[in-house]
Amino acid sequence: MGERPMVCRWGWCGALALLLAGLSAGGAAAADADSAELVRVEAAVDRALEYLAAKQDASGSWPHGLSQQPNSGIDALCLLAFLGRGHVPGRGPYRETVGRTVEALLASRRPDDLLVRAGGHSHGPMYEHGLATLALIEASGWVTTPGMRETCQAAVDLIVKAQNREGGWRYQPKPQDADLSVTVMQVVALRAAQNARLDVPQETIDNAIRYVKTCARPEGGFSYQPGQGVKNAQSAAGALSLALLGRFDDPAVAGALESLQKREYRPQMDDYFHYMNYYSMQAHFQAGERQWAAWHPRVRGVLLDAQNTDGSWPGWGEERLNGQAKCYSTALATMALEVYMHYLPAYQR
Repeated sequence: MGERPMVCRWGWCGALALLLAGLSAGGAAAADADSAELVRVEAAVDRALEYLAAKQDASGSWPHGLSQQPNSGIDALCLLAFLGRGHVPGRGPYRETVGRTVEALLASRRPDDLLVRAGGHSHGPMYEHGLATLALIEASGWVTTPGMRETCQAAVDLIVKAQNREGGWRYQPKPQDADLSVTVMQVVALRAAQNARLDVPQETIDNAIRYVKTCARPEGGFSYQPGQGVKNAQSAAGALSLALLGRFDDPAVAGALESLQKREYRPQMDDYFHYMNYYSMQAHFQAGERQWAAWHPRVRGVLLDAQNTDGSWPGWGEERLNGQAKCYSTALATMALEVYMHYLPAYQR
């Protein structure tokens, strides 16, 4: 198993250094090819951010095609895409773009601490809340006001309270049923919270591990809920969840990654292809050099070839655009490529 990545928002280092670490002389040609491809990755990310910046409205929100109303989750994804390239509040060419969304997400806080914009469109509040919590925690590295930290802690506290007795989370901020799709979003937010030295009870972490493992399948991979069949997106989500919860070497992680690697990699491999990519790139990165090398060239090749001339990415059926901006797909594709830039709330040993 390769060296564990030790990176987070507060500890940038060169992606190329990681990719070259431990390479033999025989791998030099491959390293040179990767170096050239990283130039293409950076250019693709920059074009995508130009596209997203042009689509943001004055309220700090982005269109998502499902409704005219704002969605905190989509806004958080777009904000994370900018943060992942190093565009942070108060500085740089996108400081106003980033700042508007940070303010909008802070203002979205409800009396019960749920980060869902009033009057907004919501598929499931805990989806949006998990993403908004992650985005604000990442932004809190530069917005260091007491109000920011208090909002982040309150958002984390809501996640803790909403965990059900099996250890997972579902659509509503109530401890009822659970699924892995919502659970992974809370896990990533909690890992970022730990990195930011916010209070996360160890019991919450232990229970989350327990739930994620119930979704592992003996044949390799993870299911949406315990007892169901393997899903590619859930295999990525389950592997990353266990890694961020500190269980890098759990056999279920390797089983899930191997399950993904056996599949023909193409947009039709999952109904939620961009969602799968977002988690699969991080999961393979966390797993070490061998697993990373087996996966990232596939993702990079497909995404670089499929980017539209305006900088966006196609939704591939994952969103119903109805002629509106492809901000959801573009933000997730951007973040998948930004894994090369070490944008991860990684587990710290």
